[in-house]
Amino acid sequence: MSTAQTDFTRALKTEAKSLSDAARKYRTRRKRHPPPGFSAWYAFAVQHGAVVVESFWDQIYDDLAPFWGIDPPVLRMKAAAVGPRVEVRDGVVRLDAKGKNDRLRLWENMLGALAREKHVLLPDVDVPFNSNAEPGLVVPWETIDTALELARPILAAPMDVLTQFSSYDSDQQIANYTFDPEWLGARLTHPTSSRGPRPYWSLVRPACHPRSWTRKTSLFVDIWHPQGHTSSAHSAANMLPTTFPNGSEAFGGFVGNWSRAGDVCALPELQGLHGGFVGPESMSASVKFFPWFGAVKFSVGNDVLIPGGSAWNESLYSLGTGEEEEGVRVAWEEKQDVLFWRGPATGGHNTALNWQRFHRHRFVSMMNASHVAFAEASLRTPVNGEPENAGVGPAGTFRLLAQNPYHLPEQTNGTLAEWIHSWADVAFTDLHCDELSPSDHCPYNSDFFSVTAPPAPREQEKYKYTAILDGNGSDNDSEFINALRREVVPLRASVYRHWFDGRLWPWVHFVPLDNTFVDVYAIGRFFRGRHRDDSHDNQARRIALAGKEWAEKVLRKEDMLIYLYRLLLEYARVVDDKRERLGWVGDLVGEGD
Repeated sequence: MSTAQTDFTRALKTEAKSLSDAARKYRTRRKRHPPPGFSAWYAFAVQHGAVVVESFWDQIYDDLAPFWGIDPPVLRMKAAAVGPRVEVRDGVVRLDAKGKNDRLRLWENMLGALAREKHVLLPDVDVPFNSNAEPGLVVPWETIDTALELARPILAAPMDVLTQFSSYDSDQQIANYTFDPEWLGARLTHPTSSRGPRPYWSLVRPACHPRSWTRKTSLFVDIWHPQGHTSSAHSAANMLPTTFPNGSEAFGGFVGNWSRAGDVCALPELQGLHGGFVGPESMSASVKFFPWFGAVKFSVGNDVLIPGGSAWNESLYSLGTGEEEEGVRVAWEEKQDVLFWRGPATGGHNTALNWQRFHRHRFVSMMNASHVAFAEASLRTPVNGEPENAGVGPAGTFRLLAQNPYHLPEQTNGTLAEWIHSWADVAFTDLHCDELSPSDHCPYNSDFFSVTAPPAPREQEKYKYTAILDGNGSDNDSEFINALRREVVPLRASVYRHWFDGRLWPWVHFVPLDNTFVDVYAIGRFFRGRHRDDSHDNQARRIALAGKEWAEKVLRKEDMLIYLYRLLLEYARVVDDKRERLGWVGDLVGEGD
């Protein structure tokens, strides 16, 4: 926490205080001039009270960096040839004929709101959108590496800089051009489908660096066997840690590196422990590289991140006012010292063969006292006398670490289940069962999970802690942002990247969780303690307050538009034939602030 706070404070000291200061910081970090329209963007940001820290937009440059290694006409033609997409022409935003999805209409609404802002002049661009819940592009590492090798930044002399984008006529450009992304669905492209569904992980592995753990580790194909013939070693519980290696970055202590905690290239076991990989809800992926915009991506994904439509639509704040909708605020001292979570069993398509591998099912099991009591008993006497069953919960979704590496006294004295019952209130609101019976009974997991009604918004204000778990990836941003605004401590685990990740600090604004949840008990133990004098309630309160205050500054609707505005300026430049000479140099030629 101390290190994170120091890093956060250091970042805030780099905030730009003027247009020329912002441009100078841009050139230092990006090795290029700012894009045309930068002065208007800065004025828009200042007008809406933005915190202008250059690193807050790093995600844009990470996403667009490979584009600089591709010829601009190719990028433009591909963007204009795929759909659905939003087109921007002369400041007018419209969906193409294929854009009938509700999620796309939210993005159209967001772009339209930006276009209607005074003094905002959007460049002409075609913006293809991913309307699925999962990321769309997973391009092989070698392809991206080649593009990055060709993407050399050039800082042109001020007198050579062009300050206006070129004209954009996509209709003429694509008259004789066709492009097929070759979307890969869930079925394998074999003569028969006897090998079962295509594992998403088969696309993830080639996208990782050749020397990464995931690339070196084979694909566990038996996980997806159509009849469920999976080896014991690859069962959900046995893919979780059974020991606690000293110095292990994967399971040692707490998450100190948030990026690494969600790095799929460093964690090959996630192929069998996360619903987004085990059973994607709407798998439609391409290994080709082209402009494709979406709300989420994996650490190796190639979608260009934008604010999610759900976050835009569900924001608690009204654009231009910064005022919170009417509600009841519960002071920290009056909140119950409880981890409260309600949510559906989403995060992929769970079935009778794969549900035990889903991360949400694992979390609910781990927070269920009766499941934990069973696991505690099996540590003492393994089920059926089999050592591999030691510490495994009744649903087979999780395993208690026999070594008790976090030195939990409750596990030592056999009262872990009783202790969890005292502070965890976690349940599903919908099992999303693949084969629901007429009586709403799920034949494969209703014996393990009960279902409760979704809580009213005000109900969630009563508790100090909540969990932010990957659901359907593109909808998770709104859940997290709204949790921050409720002045609670969010315990967050995720394999996805979002547009706002670069402006939030783990251990300052939220508590990071390992994606196996192996650290969740120790986190609860640290903040709550065994008794009042042993707790770290003040640290929890500090995180809750910091998250709320920071969300009100950098995660508003205005901030979504500011991010989107800058992204579109950068995107318009990288697809322009004259991109190496395009820029804003007003501060260098005497225009000043």
